[in-house]
Amino acid sequence: MNEIEYLADRLLMEAGLLRVSDIHIVPRKNDAVVRFRLDGLLMEKATLTKETCERLITHFKFLAGMDIGERRRPQSGAMETNQQGEIISLRLSTLPTFYDESLVIRLLPQSFFLPQSQISLFAHSTNILLSLFQQPQGLIICTGPTGSGKTTTLYALLRICQEKWHRNVITLEDPVEKRIDNLLQVQINEKAGITYAVGLKAALRHDPDVIML
Repeated sequence: MNEIEYLADRLLMEAGLLRVSDIHIVPRKNDAVVRFRLDGLLMEKATLTKETCERLITHFKFLAGMDIGERRRPQSGAMETNQQGEIISLRLSTLPTFYDESLVIRLLPQSFFLPQSQISLFAHSTNILLSLFQQPQGLIICTGPTGSGKTTTLYALLRICQEKWHRNVITLEDPVEKRIDNLLQVQINEKAGITYAVGLKAALRHDPDVIML
């Protein structure tokens, strides 16, 4: 294992142990900085030389199946890591900046699911929300800033919907952040012709009770 592989593994291990939501690798004029987002706040973890930063980002891009030779346009990719026996899905996003390429890695632990008691601070609010899911028709819109828990909340609600009321649940996601048994999860892939429009049309023909976009 070379120094870049060791550095990458160490960052992922520490991020997993701390329950970090995102890893930021940001180039600066003379160096680069690694930051962890923990509980919504960014904290500086390490300073890297520009050469180490470039090699580290290239390493992650290679693991995620991204084009390591393309640094002039944004890219996205995905991979998995096993930390202390826990599978964590990683969603990678690069962005060309004035100084160099920047990388953000979103960590998505596959073993954690929000229990019903933690969906809301108030049990009454949770009961109202669950009652909406029992309706035969309607539209529920879940909004909020990045990292506020929209996807985590929706996954918890969909699991309850399927397990308690045996609904046929179909999701259209880009990407699928967490794999859930007994849910039909569709990965949007525009290159393969699976757009939201195409996926929604197909899902409506698949006898759904609930569709999540």
